[in-house]
Amino acid sequence: MAMSLPGTGRAGSPENGLPGVSPGGLPGTCRAGLPGAGLSGVSPGGLAGAEHHRTVLPGAALLTRIELAVLPTPLVPAPRLAAAMGIDRLQVKRDDLTGFAFGGNKARPLEFLVAAAREQGADTLVTGGAAGSNFCAATAAAARRAGLACQLLIAGQPPQHSPALDLACSWGATVSWTHAAERTSVDTGLPRAAAALAAAGRRPYLIPRGGATALGATGYALAAVELHDQLARRGLRTDCVLVAAGSGGTLAGLLAGTALLGRPWRLVGASVSRPPAEAARRVLRLARDCLSLLAGPAAAGRDGTGREAARRKATGRAATGRAAPGRAAPGQHAAWPAITVRDFDLVDARGPGHGVASADGDHAADTALRTEGLVADPVYTAKALAVLRTMTGERSAVFWHTGGLLDAIAAAGAQR
Repeated sequence: MAMSLPGTGRAGSPENGLPGVSPGGLPGTCRAGLPGAGLSGVSPGGLAGAEHHRTVLPGAALLTRIELAVLPTPLVPAPRLAAAMGIDRLQVKRDDLTGFAFGGNKARPLEFLVAAAREQGADTLVTGGAAGSNFCAATAAAARRAGLACQLLIAGQPPQHSPALDLACSWGATVSWTHAAERTSVDTGLPRAAAALAAAGRRPYLIPRGGATALGATGYALAAVELHDQLARRGLRTDCVLVAAGSGGTLAGLLAGTALLGRPWRLVGASVSRPPAEAARRVLRLARDCLSLLAGPAAAGRDGTGREAARRKATGRAATGRAAPGRAAPGQHAAWPAITVRDFDLVDARGPGHGVASADGDHAADTALRTEGLVADPVYTAKALAVLRTMTGERSAVFWHTGGLLDAIAAAGAQR
């Protein structure tokens, strides 16, 4: 049985009266209801006939999640910030309030990634990033929650301290170092770290930086549906949704979910880590892989069950090419919407560089704090907020607050 999670409630919550464990599942996990899996109004073609149409998405039966985040996160009006930014109407999607280990947006992908690790019999989560990586800290906490060990590979060399890394260590993570400052050193080092653990008799589950996989992105495909439901219940529409884009998993999931919803809004990513062209290629690949994963048997492997295809997509071992206009990309089923570069915009919001505060971002963060009491970190959310000032032609917008509280604390401490 696939349990449904229509943006208003969780499997196992009093709202749907279902227990939190699916038949044959693991303690603390549940089958995920993805867009179309028991969700009213979502079909591959969009929202036509929403009040009558229910579509079962086969891929939902393949995926499990372990509950970490407190969902749905609030959607709050921000009229004073809207006026300051030149937007007529602004809502803020508060994923800084996911409620798990200061993880912000990291909690949603980790629900699926940790559940997959447990299903595969892993005993250690392996991931990495910079010393200030919020994803590394959240992974350490999630591993603790799931009864797993955590191995982190950090770019650079010790000693380095940050609130995120200190918390990860306090939550039992083991840390090793690449001894190279470039974050790409983590990407090349993670497979070696996992192989070393396997050679020592451990059962590692490797998670790329930021959890940017097709499986992780499904958390934000669901989040797009959550936002759609919140807007619909209030009788609202939005012209665009703006979100910071780093490793690309959050934007990719929102892109897949937005396509499944029939593209009810324009999706804008503020690229804070990579050049926009590079980020766009990455996001497009992840979104297509996410959509193929959600398609289940439509992207089935040799056994016709879809499980092998889902496994390959979840672990990043399959990629899709570009789609011609109006055609499904390789690996996508023709019945599902084809995602192309025209389905989203990417704005260069790096400023002086990744991890370095920008003057525009600092001004936007100060404006958000002064007008609405919103805390924005200098690395992601502040730079994305600054993009709002360039979108004065939009009548309404949703700003997706991805979190970053630990970065904001670190930045405040550095100014003392």
